[in-house]
Amino acid sequence: MAYYLPFKNNPLKTRADAQQMVHDLFTPLIPYLSSLGAALDLNEGGAIFDMQASALEGVARPLWGIIPLVLGGGEFPWWPLLHNAIREGVDPAHPRYWGPTGDINQRSVEMAAFGFLLAVLPEQGWQPLSATTQNQLAAWLAGIQHHAMPQNNWLFFTLLVQAGLTKVGREDLVDEALRQRYLEQIAGWYRGEGWYGDGNDQAIDHYGGFAMHFYGLIYACLLDNPKEEYAQLFVQHARDFIVPFSTWFADSGETLPVGRSGCYRFASASFWGAAAMLPLEQREMAQVKGQWARHIRSWQPSPIFSESGLLTRGYRYPNLLMAEWYNSPTSPWWAMKAFLPLLLPETHPFWLTEEAPACAPGPIFAMPAANSIAQRVNGHSIVHFAGFIETKFQWDKYNKFAYSTAFGPEMESTAYGHLLNLGDNILAFSQDNGIHWHTRHANKSVQVEGNTMQILWLSGDIEVETLITVQDLGCCRRRHRFMLHKPTLVAETGFAVHQWHHAHTCLVNTSGTSAQIALAGENGQSRVTSLDDHAKDTHIAVRAHTNLLSPRSAVPFLLTSLPAGEQVLESIFTALPETR
Repeated sequence: MAYYLPFKNNPLKTRADAQQMVHDLFTPLIPYLSSLGAALDLNEGGAIFDMQASALEGVARPLWGIIPLVLGGGEFPWWPLLHNAIREGVDPAHPRYWGPTGDINQRSVEMAAFGFLLAVLPEQGWQPLSATTQNQLAAWLAGIQHHAMPQNNWLFFTLLVQAGLTKVGREDLVDEALRQRYLEQIAGWYRGEGWYGDGNDQAIDHYGGFAMHFYGLIYACLLDNPKEEYAQLFVQHARDFIVPFSTWFADSGETLPVGRSGCYRFASASFWGAAAMLPLEQREMAQVKGQWARHIRSWQPSPIFSESGLLTRGYRYPNLLMAEWYNSPTSPWWAMKAFLPLLLPETHPFWLTEEAPACAPGPIFAMPAANSIAQRVNGHSIVHFAGFIETKFQWDKYNKFAYSTAFGPEMESTAYGHLLNLGDNILAFSQDNGIHWHTRHANKSVQVEGNTMQILWLSGDIEVETLITVQDLGCCRRRHRFMLHKPTLVAETGFAVHQWHHAHTCLVNTSGTSAQIALAGENGQSRVTSLDDHAKDTHIAVRAHTNLLSPRSAVPFLLTSLPAGEQVLESIFTALPETR
């Protein structure tokens, strides 16, 4: 397996260690920037957008780490490479021109890094450029204001571009009315208890941390003349996010693999890095620093790099199956957003304090604003989940009943259903004798109170009422009530166990009206125990390349055949992570 030793062996204990990590993540890109400039191409495929936009990603995304590195006084000798790429990329007459942005265009995403660069570091992002390149860059960036944007975290990209243009004296290109409208929309997406929904759809995922809060804190703490009303909101909402977001992280640093864009990996530390700019008490600052450092270090044992040190697409291992259609070979460098604390001086409390464990809110913690309940077991987190299901992306990243820092979620949960090979934590239906399967695709209503969650949801034309009761010791009870119009096969699946290097062990395997199946794997034990009177068969789905944490996995599940009419299924699901 490919390990990039400069990253793997970095202790990440000091500010100098973090500075070195930025250098080490950027260094493998230098040969490509030197030879290809604005047309940077890693020769590892592409994405849904054109290769010019992919090249732009490769130039822009490292800036999220380079800018704070330099703002904080760190050395960076490679500015001439970036200046050359900018000169080529914004010149419409140059063969390496990145092209103008358009409606819902990837270029708008990457413009945010250049807006940030101009806003906080114009002595490197603007002043070294010729007057011609300055004008071309300003005109290219200003184009973001004239095109349709997804109504989600993308609105921040325009705000960052506007801040950059204003900083370098190009206020004439800024649409002030658009700025005000976007700020109002962003504020309206706040759900409470620290949680943002990512836009009109109100998706709950890591974009809450590494986008909504991250950009909000940049706006409030780093940009000139922010609108005070919104700056105060962003700061207060971020403070309120610290405790609930802590439930998404294991004691050892791993985070909850829920939602899209997992290939940005330790970008999930970026909220903690941005939170270092908040006026926190010493205890809170120590906890924030601990979350930040432990999460980045949690990636060091994983083979996420190529032999030459390039970040790969995937999660805990290279894996294109889990990638979104917008993930190009250069997309993973959004992980550089984790290094925002480098802009803080070495005398800042963030760098002087010792890391502290997170402030755990308790073994069971209800989060109604996030449509979820967090459960702590053996230092790991299980989050029982009923957030908005993003059907534009892989449903498996949003439609499972639970996600865990220890038990990786399965992608392609029903792709091999005809082989009775199903993914984890779903209730799946087949009305053609197992040829095709369908699962939850939309929630109609969600109620969270204490340790219980009630969900009314849809799977095709089947409406299901589910009651989830979270219990002790990694257990939860799921009770499903639904009406069937024809005979149907129904599968209740448990948590996936990992078998990367060692095959799983079957601990219990009993079919019938008291069906139970339990597996042990490298990450712990997973058990499904039936509580109703239906006769059920036990099954083990042995899977490859589908689990985000392990390339080989196994999922225990119960299968029953039900006649038409109202039905109730009820089982207990147990996930016991390995104790660390």
